[in-house]
Amino acid sequence: MKKLLAMLLSLVMLLVLVPAATAEGADYTLVINGGNVDDNLEAVDGKNLLAVDVTLNEAIEETIFGLTFDITYDPAQITYVKLKADEAFVSAVNDKEAGILRFAFASQDGVAPAAEQAVVTLYFEIAEDLEAGAEIGFNLANGAFAETTDATKPVAHDIEADFSPFIVGEREIFSGVVKFNEGEVEYKGQTPYVIWDSAKAPFEPAFTVYEEDGETVVGPENYDFEYKENAAPGTGYLFVYFKGVYSGTAQLFFKIYLPATTDTKVENVENGIKITWEPVEGAAGYVIYRRAWSDKTNGTWTTFERWNNVTGTEWIDGSDADHKVYAGTRYQYGVKAYFARRTDPVSGAEIGGNVNEPSGNYNLGMIGPLKTTVRVTTRKMDFITPGEGEMTVVWKATKYFTGIQVQYATDESFPLIESKNFKVEFELDENGNPVSPVVNRAVIKDLVSGTTYYARVRSYIVFEGMNYYGEWSDAMSCTVE
Repeated sequence: MKKLLAMLLSLVMLLVLVPAATAEGADYTLVINGGNVDDNLEAVDGKNLLAVDVTLNEAIEETIFGLTFDITYDPAQITYVKLKADEAFVSAVNDKEAGILRFAFASQDGVAPAAEQAVVTLYFEIAEDLEAGAEIGFNLANGAFAETTDATKPVAHDIEADFSPFIVGEREIFSGVVKFNEGEVEYKGQTPYVIWDSAKAPFEPAFTVYEEDGETVVGPENYDFEYKENAAPGTGYLFVYFKGVYSGTAQLFFKIYLPATTDTKVENVENGIKITWEPVEGAAGYVIYRRAWSDKTNGTWTTFERWNNVTGTEWIDGSDADHKVYAGTRYQYGVKAYFARRTDPVSGAEIGGNVNEPSGNYNLGMIGPLKTTVRVTTRKMDFITPGEGEMTVVWKATKYFTGIQVQYATDESFPLIESKNFKVEFELDENGNPVSPVVNRAVIKDLVSGTTYYARVRSYIVFEGMNYYGEWSDAMSCTVE
């Protein structure tokens, strides 16, 4: 604003010092060529606006020093005004209540508009209640134009106006419906959405415009349209701007969800249950969902708990005081991705981020497949002793498991083909726990004397016919006698 006021003050001082009587050459005329409103509508800022070019009637050969003028309009007819964004040398102030646009134009490096080239392009939103045949007119006030070939000897010119009005055509406010075409979007409840894929962006789901009956199609000659915020995860928008026999604007939105996480795995490890997944393109982080089975025999799933701000592609549940898992309890996990928090320029709302963001207006991706496991703690071996053609494996006895799996091999890496496995199943009580005293050893026979064997153990739990395993213990070895 200070820059604009300084420019206007310098121009006013110039025009005071150089009287119009010294003007040489032809006067200049600013021109607005009116016409039908519908023929001059453009989609701008989510609105259908009347585009008005203000042009000069002849070329300017000398360097422009400056140009000031006011354009007046009827504020009852105009509800919104915008200066074209790429006007390089123009500053403008709009007095909405008075209906006055005040302009200051200054050339740079001798660049000036040529004949019939727009000095400025204006966009106006027309009041909805204007009747067909109404004239939208503009007037020029306080126009002054100064040019010079010598910056110390400016020449002043008066500006005249040649403005013709724009005529409002027959129209009615659109009261029909706009729908996305079948197959263009999916629905989550009533919410339309697409799945984010950078190779498919920007997303422009096709649509159809219908009359109020929902069946009669409105032809594309009666509207313009544009998509906004449709090139990144978040919320995409479709704006339909009506013209011709209709007026008004229709707006649809569709969510752009991050895709579901894939290849989700859960496994028991020493300090908890580890969840892993493949990274999701566009994700700033992940939210982990967990629920537990309340009872071993007649239980139900509890409400999902959430852990937020998870980065990377793995997380261990039970690794600290805030994340506890209990032996023998069944858990189910899901993972959702979220994108970085930002402001939606259309709605002005804060979107993205995780579920703990202040506004709560987060936008998560689709949840990946739910994975189920039972917490099985890691068994530790106490010792291993050799015998004649055999060895005895001893582990720490505990409850909350169904049995022990023993694996042994002559290679400490336990190659799949060469390794042998067997299970030690326990007698269980009515709660599914081993009956005391719990077996804590197994004798492995028919081994080759003089050969070194390695052994390790892991506990397992059977739940509804499924085996759930803990992590393997550290291996121990001995040489058979």
